[in-house]
Amino acid sequence: MKKTLLVLPFLLFINGCGVDEEVEVPPEIKEALSEPEEPKEEIIEEPTNEVPSEENTLDSTQTEESSVEPQTQEEFPVSPLSVPDNVSTEEIEIREGVQYLKDSDTPYTGTVFKLHDNGEKEMELNLKDGKPDGVIVTYYGNGQKKEQSNFKDGKPADGEWFGWHENGQMKVKMIIEDGETISEEFWNSEGEQVDSSLESEG
Repeated sequence: MKKTLLVLPFLLFINGCGVDEEVEVPPEIKEALSEPEEPKEEIIEEPTNEVPSEENTLDSTQTEESSVEPQTQEEFPVSPLSVPDNVSTEEIEIREGVQYLKDSDTPYTGTVFKLHDNGEKEMELNLKDGKPDGVIVTYYGNGQKKEQSNFKDGKPADGEWFGWHENGQMKVKMIIEDGETISEEFWNSEGEQVDSSLESEG
C-alpha cells in the first residue's frame, strides 16, 4: 500500500521559485597580432664598413614594435549577462506562488541559494519559470548535506529522495512515484538501520 509523501520542512520555502534562462557568452576572438617581416633588399654596389646610426636603428625598432603591438581588451568587449544565473534568496521575491528577481516582471530561471549565519550554504535549488525544477539540496551549518530531493515544474518528481544526519550518516531514503512514497528506509546516527522515522532520530 502506498504511503502519502512526507512533506519536508523546506518545501514551504521553495514553493513557487523562479529562474531566468541562461545566456551564453560568445567565445573569445583570437587573431594574429604580428605581421611578417618584409624581405630587405641587399645592396651589392659598394661594400661599406659604415655602422648604422643610432637614430636609424631606433626608428627601425619602433616600427617593428608598433606593427606587433597587442590590441587591448576594449577592442573585443565581452557582452555582459543580462540576467544572473546564481542569486541569493535575498534577491528573490514571491508573487502569487512564483519567484522573480526583484524589480523584474519575468519569472526567474536559474540557481537560488541561501546561507547560514556562519556563511555556510544552507540551501541550493534550481528554478525554471519561477518554480522548483531539478535537484534541491539543503545543508547543516557544518556544511554536511541534510536533504536532497527532486522537483519538476514545482511539484515533487519521481525518484530517490535522501536525508542525512549531521554527522554524515544516512538517515532516510525514500522512493517517490506519482507524488507518493512507495518505499522508505531509516538509519540512526550510528549507521544502524531502524524501523521508523522516530527511531532514526536516536
